Amino acid sequence: MGLATSLGALGSACELRVGDRLDAGVPGVRSFTQLEQTVFVPSCGKSNCHSGAPPPLAPMSLEAGRAYDALVSVPSTQAPGLERVTPGAPERSYLVAKLRGTAAQVSSVGTRMPLGTEPLSETDLADIEAWIARGAPREE
Repeated sequence: MGLATSLGALGSACELRVGDRLDAGVPGVRSFTQLEQTVFVPSCGKSNCHSGAPPPLAPMSLEAGRAYDALVSVPSTQAPGLERVTPGAPERSYLVAKLRGTAAQVSSVGTRMPLGTEPLSETDLADIEAWIARGAPREE
C-alpha cells in the first residue's frame, strides 16, 4: 500500500461520523415545520430542559419558532467539530447522535435524548435524518 493510500485511509478513519448517510428520497418524510410540531415541541420543547429563553438546563430552546435557529448550522457545545445539524449530512449531525443514543462515540456527554422518556420512534428518527439529508430546509 502506498503512502497516499495509507494517508487517505487514515484520514477517513479519523473523520467524526455519527451514522451512515441516508438517502434523501425516503418516502413519508416530514418538513421541518411538521417535525417541529410533531416531534421537537412535544418531545423536547415542552420540558424544563429545552424551553425558555434561555432554557434553564439545556444549551438551546426547542420551542416552536426557536428550534430551527437553535439547531441548524450551530456548532455543538458538547461535541467540538460537529454542528447540531449539518445540512445534507445526518451522519455528521450531533442531533442524530443524541437522539439515537450514540453521542458517547463523539462527545463526553453521551446522554440519549429525549431524557427520561422512551426513545423517539424509528419513523421519527428516519424523518429527522431524511430532513437533514435534504439539506435541513426551513421550509419546503
